[in-house]
Amino acid sequence: MSGTAQHFWDVVTPLPGQPSVLYLFIDNAWRPLVNPGQVTHDEVQRAFAHGQQVIGVYDGDSGTVQAVIVNQ
Repeated sequence: MSGTAQHFWDVVTPLPGQPSVLYLFIDNAWRPLVNPGQVTHDEVQRAFAHGQQVIGVYDGDSGTVQAVIVNQ
C-alpha cells in the first residue's frame, strides 16, 4: 500500500538500545520506518520544509514503511 504523508516525526536521538525511527503520517495513522539512512532523514525533512510531496510505501499488515519517495 502507499499514500502521501501529511506529517513526519523524526526520532533523531533514540533511547539507548532503541533503533532510529522516522514516522510518516499516512492514511490517518503513524507508519514507522525503522533505521532509515541519513539520506532518507535529510530528504524527508527537506521535502516537508519546501512543500514537496512525500509518498510512503508501507506493508498493509504491519503498517511499517518499506520505501519513501520524494516528488520534487
